[in-house]
Amino acid sequence: MKRIFLYLPFLLLFASITCADRTMSSEPAGKIQIKGNLVGCANTDSIRLYQWMGVEMQPVAASGLKEKKGIYNYNFKIDELPTGFYFIGTSPQIARPIILGTEAKVELRGKCDSIPQMKVLKSPVNQLHDKIVGENAQINQEFSTLMRQMRGAARNPKLKDQLMPKFADLDARRMKLYNETKAKSPFLGKMVGLYTYLNFLTNQGDYKTEGEYFADNYFQFADLADPDYARMPTLLQQMQPYAQTLAQVGMTVEKQSEYIDKLLHTSEANPATYKSVLLGTVLGYSKSKDKTNFVKYGGQLLSRYTDLHPNFVAQVEQQIQQASKLMVGAEAPEITQATPDGKSSSLSDLRGKVVLLDFWASWCGPCRRDNPKVVKMYNKYKKQGFEVFGVSLDGNKDRWLKAIEKDQLTWTHVSDLKKWQSAAAQLYGVKSIPQTFLLDKEGKILAKNLKGPALEQKIQEALKN
Repeated sequence: MKRIFLYLPFLLLFASITCADRTMSSEPAGKIQIKGNLVGCANTDSIRLYQWMGVEMQPVAASGLKEKKGIYNYNFKIDELPTGFYFIGTSPQIARPIILGTEAKVELRGKCDSIPQMKVLKSPVNQLHDKIVGENAQINQEFSTLMRQMRGAARNPKLKDQLMPKFADLDARRMKLYNETKAKSPFLGKMVGLYTYLNFLTNQGDYKTEGEYFADNYFQFADLADPDYARMPTLLQQMQPYAQTLAQVGMTVEKQSEYIDKLLHTSEANPATYKSVLLGTVLGYSKSKDKTNFVKYGGQLLSRYTDLHPNFVAQVEQQIQQASKLMVGAEAPEITQATPDGKSSSLSDLRGKVVLLDFWASWCGPCRRDNPKVVKMYNKYKKQGFEVFGVSLDGNKDRWLKAIEKDQLTWTHVSDLKKWQSAAAQLYGVKSIPQTFLLDKEGKILAKNLKGPALEQKIQEALKN
């Protein structure tokens, strides 16, 4: 599973949601000096320093810009700062990350029209950070290449055997990067620990599934009880793919919650860390098909914190409201659309039967590969009261009809032929296909996106009731 470390674009986007810019003192005397110069700053009169705390940039100081021969100089003199990530720029949205707290002096140079690309001079810890980012990106790129080769070698045992040592080598390089960084900079070592993930193929051990291995080992080199993690934007960035992946590995929402709750419990002694873990979880689950845990943790986030940006709160509340209508136990929203013969059919027409609501399209490869399995299950249970209601995200009627005929899909089909703008898809929050909802005889949602034996077992249970 790919790991990335590209936090800056996310932070610049999120800063407008979390950061409240307050009045700051100018150039307080102290033990740390941050100075530098910029060019092209005719329309800028000051530059500011922000500290990262959990999910937000907190203002620390401001410095006026003094122009001399077209060069704009700034100079911060600040009391001793805790080691962590800081941002320097004209606003939270236009800033460059730097690490402060381990060196007495840091110098930067750049241009006012490209502040995030300012160059840090004579700072071993920041230079080490940039080196780490580059090495990690290279490892991730090689890992992605190997994974593509491994998928292509699914039926070639000899090629698999040739690739395995290369995976082991990447793990060794990850561990070397982690251990060497930790020796040079304990703070950066903790940061690297957040994304040091050893792959499942060479570390499976007693784990039966990659999902279980992933859930247990994603943060194996990070102790979230450590207060330093409150000052690392990497934690917020890494929590998102963790939650998103948990929702994709076939694990029940209850089991996913156990892993998330464990991380929250570990971090609760440090409020900023806890907030980072919780917000990262919500953002990760916002991208998942099953929104059960998005509703759960989104509700916790909004009830616990009142300082989030109103626009962000409104967006989460709207998503929770929509997702709640699709929770297990809720009545499935009505769908009425045109059938292939030009008439119309409604989901509620099948009330009294157990229904698999299936979002698909003729152009969707995974959907077409799943169709034979659905056909087999439909033929097996249709006489007992099982039905399928297929909603197509096609835009071409001929292709839709040809796919129905070719795949021998003999159940009810509807479509408004609007592709992703399908009214039904928007009503059900469908952003990827295939996606399914299993409904009981009363039209209530029993389960989402079940496949294979798990789906068949749930159908059998529903037919008995």
